[in-house]
Parts: sequence; structure tokens; C-alpha cells
Amino acid sequence: MTRVSSAEFRHPDSERLLGFCRARYEGHDLTLREPEHGTLVADMGFAQVTIEAARGACRIRIACDDAALLPEFRTGIASLLASFDAALPPLCWSGAAAAGALPPTFAAGRVVDCRPLGRSWWRMSVGLAPDGFARFSSETHWHVRLLRPARPDRRSVWPWLTERGTIAWPEGRDRLIDRVFTLRACDAATGTVVFDIFRHPGAPTSDWAAANPVGRTVGLMGPGAKAGPYVDGPERLLAGGDETAVPAILRGLEGLPVGTGGDVVLLVGDAADRQDVPANGPEVTWLLRSEGATDETLMDALRNRYVPGSVDTRFWFAGAKSSAREMRAHFLKVAAVPKDRVHAVGYWS
Repeated sequence: MTRVSSAEFRHPDSERLLGFCRARYEGHDLTLREPEHGTLVADMGFAQVTIEAARGACRIRIACDDAALLPEFRTGIASLLASFDAALPPLCWSGAAAAGALPPTFAAGRVVDCRPLGRSWWRMSVGLAPDGFARFSSETHWHVRLLRPARPDRRSVWPWLTERGTIAWPEGRDRLIDRVFTLRACDAATGTVVFDIFRHPGAPTSDWAAANPVGRTVGLMGPGAKAGPYVDGPERLLAGGDETAVPAILRGLEGLPVGTGGDVVLLVGDAADRQDVPANGPEVTWLLRSEGATDETLMDALRNRYVPGSVDTRFWFAGAKSSAREMRAHFLKVAAVPKDRVHAVGYWS
């Protein structure tokens, strides 16, 4: 990882700082290492954050291969530290430049299509300029942040870089609504990216999509980490999730090696929400809320499909945060699946 940015500061309770960061990163299901006392390494595969804290001296180092991601990591760490101790002054990061510019992961686009997908989603297509499309069509990273003004009568004011190398966000009347989605497809011929928005009446983004925003200008930031299930070599996959996780799971299934075995359980509204899945891959079961299925039904189905003592199973789950915690605890402590083969993350509270 050739792109590095670091910052140093002092705090009298460095042990508590490490414990706080460890707990937060564990909640995001990251791979953590502590190579020596006073050092915590959070590994995302495409980036690493190293926190060193001892006797009041603290140092944070970000390493990745994509320099465009550094402002987002710096901003995330600034938010993390503010949650730990609001009295900490802003960090001075190495390599910060281009104050006032748009973040390098940002691109403005235009909504070119928005239509129902089954009964649970809106499928949205956003057109991008060629340079923006090239970045967002990555096969490595799938998460994108959709940005739009909270007030539709306001001109869009997009995020900008500060002199410290972090990202500043507009506030007050210029505040943006910021939601994360999984890219389902990228069409190079039209320069469009496609993602699915869960239909939840009363939710700002769902209601906005229902009002047919074709022609509206939006912002995209990212793409972020790879979002869907995968296997490493000759593993079996056991995966599941609710409507919010279906886009990530289906994209993950499309990228699995042909013949990958296993089971996938998806909880959706009704039969209209079933979608095509790869024929030569894990068996997919659709649970329908219209027939009485619940989040507990989903979790029971996943527990029952695990073969005790299996040494080649990779588990992947996304849905409500409470369900993700329960699934993580079960497959780590009860099923005894190795930690590096258990992924369970909350997509909503």
C-alpha cells in the first residue's frame, strides 16, 4: 500500500483510546490485529489504519493504494476521535492539499431512470461523465453514497476538502441527505450506474425516488468497500439477509466461481420480489413476509442450514443491526466458525 497519511497527537488516556477504537472497528466487522502492546491495526483489505497509543503519545497511520480514499479515511477518523473525546483538537494530517476542491471520490450525475423493482425496491440509474464513470465502474468496490439537497428548492452545495485534508459537509439550509447503496450494474455504453433503493414509505430517499426524480442532479461519492458475499477457494457459502441486503448478495452471487456450493436465504416482501439468480451456484431460498416470514425466521433458517463441524464454510449476513449481532455471536461462539470466515453487518437500526 503505497499511499500513506499520518497524524500525531497526545491524550492522557491512551489505553482507553485503543479500547474505544477496537470496539468501534469490531462493530464494523473489520479484521483487527494487535502486533504489540499499544498498537491496533484495522485491516480492510484495500486499506489499513494503524493506531499507536502509549504513555500519552498517539499516532494514526492510514495506508492504501488509492490516494483518492485518504480524505474519506481522515474524515472518518476525525469523527471517531470526536466521539471518543470532543475536546481533542483537529488533527494535522501529512499529505493534505487542494483545500476547497471537491473530494476526489466525488462525481455529479443525473438521474436518467427510476422505476419499481418488484414491490420492495426502486431501481435507479444515474448517468455520469466519462471520468466519473471510470471510477464508479470498479469491480473491486461496490458501495456508493448518494447525495442530494435536503431541501429540493436549494442549489446543490457539494462537500469540499479542508486545509487539513478532511471533507467538510454543507450545513443548515444547504444540508445534504447522504445514503449508502450497493451498485448493481455499470453500463459503459451509456455511462450509467444502477442501484436499488429499498421502498420504505416515510423514508426520505424512498419517498424522493417515488416522486420520479428523473432529470435531477445528484452527487455520488465512493466507491467504498466490496459489499457482497464471496468465497476463498473451495469453500461453501452460507449467506442471508433481508431486503436491504438483497442487492449486495445478488451481486456477490454473480461473481462467485461457477459451481460454488452452499445455501443463501433471502427475506423479502412477497413473490414479486424474487429475482433471477445464477443457475450453477449456491441454492437460494426466498422467504416471504406475505407468508408470515420474519427476521427470526431468516435467522433460524441460517442456523439450521449450517452443518456442525464444517471446516470449509464462509458465513455472510446483512440486515438489522440487532440481527447481525445475533448472527455474529451464534456463528462465532456456538457454531465455532473461524472469525475470518464470519461476516455479519448491520445495514439499518
